Amino acid sequence: LEMGKPIKQAIAEVEKCAWVCEYYAENAEAQLKDEIIKTDAHKSYVSYEPMGVVLAIMPWNYPFWQVFRFAAPALMAGNIGVLKHASNVFGSAL
Repeated sequence: LEMGKPIKQAIAEVEKCAWVCEYYAENAEAQLKDEIIKTDAHKSYVSYEPMGVVLAIMPWNYPFWQVFRFAAPALMAGNIGVLKHASNVFGSAL
């Protein structure tokens, strides 16, 4: 759908989306690895696990970036993303 965005801005937005995907592809494993913490117990650690289904309700003023900044980290963490357009922008989600 035409958003009225100049082509130069649209290209920049798509490039930014590609960057965030590359960033999480390269860094998610290190960011999500178990962290050993010091306690009185024999072994203690923080473990990151998927939450399951993550709902995002978003406006569409920056359609690609809004989605990718939510979806890339959520999917890399093993979650499922469900995207719904905000009720006040129903026409741009068609």
